[in-house]
Amino acid sequence: MTAMSGRRARRGEGTLSLYNGASRRRAAIALALLASAGCRRPGTSSPRAKDVDLAAALPATTIRTPTARAAYVTNNGSDSISVLDRDGDEVTNVPLDLDRDAHEAPHHLAVDAASSSVFVALAFPPEPSRKREKDPHASHGTAEGLGKVLRLDLPGLSGRAVRTVDENPGDVVLTHDKSRVLVTHFDMKRAMDVAARGGGSPATMFASLVVLDATTLERVAARPVCVAPHGVATTRDGSTAFVACYGSDELAAVDLTSKTLAVARHPLGAAPGVPGVPRYGPYSATLSPDESKVIVADLEGQDVRVFDRKEKRFEGAIPLAAKAFMPAIVGGGTLLVPLQAPDGLARVDLATAKVIARTTYPKERCTLPHVVRVAKDGRVYLVCEGDHQGPGSVLEIDASTLAEKRRWVVGIYPDGLAFGDE
Repeated sequence: MTAMSGRRARRGEGTLSLYNGASRRRAAIALALLASAGCRRPGTSSPRAKDVDLAAALPATTIRTPTARAAYVTNNGSDSISVLDRDGDEVTNVPLDLDRDAHEAPHHLAVDAASSSVFVALAFPPEPSRKREKDPHASHGTAEGLGKVLRLDLPGLSGRAVRTVDENPGDVVLTHDKSRVLVTHFDMKRAMDVAARGGGSPATMFASLVVLDATTLERVAARPVCVAPHGVATTRDGSTAFVACYGSDELAAVDLTSKTLAVARHPLGAAPGVPGVPRYGPYSATLSPDESKVIVADLEGQDVRVFDRKEKRFEGAIPLAAKAFMPAIVGGGTLLVPLQAPDGLARVDLATAKVIARTTYPKERCTLPHVVRVAKDGRVYLVCEGDHQGPGSVLEIDASTLAEKRRWVVGIYPDGLAFGDE
């Protein structure tokens, strides 16, 4: 294993107490505390997001793992990407140190093997407060300054290009033709600021979906879509993006063929929370293989919900009794869902809308499961955040039995995974 060099150890950044299922009363207290602390005007630059000489800041790293069998993991808490060998034990940790005085907090990434590129978002959140050490997610979605998207070269992950985006970038995905990069912004701070001031319409809480040209990173389009948008999935033809709107309990359907990114928003249920204080808390969106359904995983609602694209409605909820994060579909009709509080992994039959298997892992093997990804060869991987103070892990799992097959130790608070042959 290659150790991270020249990096300071940090606690991981994370999501607000709302994300951890706080009651409305506790959410109101959080709003008041944030309002009293004051904030930078939305859209202003942060010294932590200053421009740098990419070639000097992010030189190429020697990575022995061939790109075709590599997996790339964003380490939110240690400002790095781990490159693991899916056919071996080697892990190479590559620092993303644009500013030695800043917490870059890389959050999710996408790979384009054809152009030898990795796209990763940097959020620049505030350092966790000692008062919030028991809430390791406390700063996710609360950055005051603008975020950035990096384009890195494969295989060495050297810096190629950088683009400033909005505050609190969330998910990062490529359209299927790899021509555009889509970035959501999990900007709960915006929603909380508006709520604390009072009198603002829900639209003033909206954060943007930003579309970048994948070659130049020039901004192609942008539009505020909903409150704290996070997970996004795109259709194969690149015409539509489906966005999980955590802060407003909605699924947004965005027309990517429209210059204005026309949006249709669909409530997850009949009893949504007020904007900024969600009751369902949708965190991710996943398209079914035939693209007729969108599966939305909920944190606060502790379930997954299936949206019928033709009928433009949700069919119902599949309860999981735990926070559902970023699942993946295997075998055409089986959903593997990473769970937290309590931790575990669920196997859901989408045809019958039933949980058919469920497992937990020893804490020393997998703490806080975050995302499941399926590689082209069918192998299944689970990213485990860990305790946000020490290293997290990635497991290769058996899709049928959910048993661990192999394990890699990565950086602090891993939360995104992509493969070198994508």
